[in-house]
Amino acid sequence: MRVPIMVPDLRSGEETLRISGWLVDEGDLVRAGDLIVELLIPGVTIDIAAPVTGQLVEIVKPVDSPVLFGDVLGWLEPTVDDP
Repeated sequence: MRVPIMVPDLRSGEETLRISGWLVDEGDLVRAGDLIVELLIPGVTIDIAAPVTGQLVEIVKPVDSPVLFGDVLGWLEPTVDDP
């Protein structure tokens, strides 16, 4: 079952969040805790980690997309074995 990669509550107030970069590509294997995407609030970069070990199967929000708390950024397909 796919697991979403979501924008956490960053308490950014009225600041606009944007995807500044994906650190992995669709199809890449990641371990839980690996940094996979960067969000940008003007002047601050926030790294988002993989919630589970698995394969990045879909990027929903491309680079420079505006995002809000709770938005799905992409999807991971969990794996039983570590990559």
